Amino acid sequence: MQTLEWQPAKVPSCALAESPRYAHGAWVWLDITGRKVFKATSLPATNPAEVQSLSLPDEIGCILPTPNPDVWVLLGRQGVYHLHQWQHVQAIAHAPYDAALHRYNDGRADPQGRIWISSLVDERKPATAALYRLEGHTAQAMVGDLIVGNGLAFSPCGQRLMLADTRQRSVWMFEFDAATGQLGERSLMHHYTQGTERPDGACMAADGSYWVAVLEGYRLDRFGPDGQLMDQVELPVAKPTMPCFGGPGLQQLMVTSATPDSQFPNRAGYENSSVIVANTAVRGFAEAFANVN
Repeated sequence: MQTLEWQPAKVPSCALAESPRYAHGAWVWLDITGRKVFKATSLPATNPAEVQSLSLPDEIGCILPTPNPDVWVLLGRQGVYHLHQWQHVQAIAHAPYDAALHRYNDGRADPQGRIWISSLVDERKPATAALYRLEGHTAQAMVGDLIVGNGLAFSPCGQRLMLADTRQRSVWMFEFDAATGQLGERSLMHHYTQGTERPDGACMAADGSYWVAVLEGYRLDRFGPDGQLMDQVELPVAKPTMPCFGGPGLQQLMVTSATPDSQFPNRAGYENSSVIVANTAVRGFAEAFANVN
């Protein structure tokens, strides 16, 4: 198992830190249950005052960059929003599901800028969540029978899509046609069976490896382009929710975390850490921008 020199980021504590991104020279992330979005130009921030924050009108599960640094896409329980100039949130489209039972959870833009976003089921049953492809104001369900859709990532070659379901404790790989946005053959990449550990959010590295946070597992799992487990990265936080490469040369690795508890406490020195950062020899794969038209 690989060990990096993790630093706790000096940022405001979050109840459920999620959806870290690096784009336009800035790190952004969410506190889903706290209904806030944060931005910092460098991490670890030396002073919490260096971190910008904004309260949100909905329970937002995912934030995505666009080509315009002043516009970000937010996806939450009620649907899709645009965040303008870090000040104004504009509702764009309603969610395609019953928002009393579901929420948008984890998403990413594909190489063509189409937004892909999975949903979750609040009560964790039945499996009525889905992976949606968004184009304009239209949401099309592409994969059904999910409970907590997560771990979405596209390979650098644009020929594979990875998807996880936290509740079903599985990660799948799909063949993907970037030109048409169509999914092909689906294969099981990994199924988690140890204790309560399960896959959460994920990201890609430039070498085509897939890095997934293992909730209640104190680690990231790194899978090669062939879908085989190639490495594990130890973490000082019990409940990592998503990794993200960024910073100079895309060689910083940021990991967000859910609140620890008595059964799964964080390691000493990281007791209240919502965000941790380390330098790495691995280079990240730059995030694709989401279309806004």
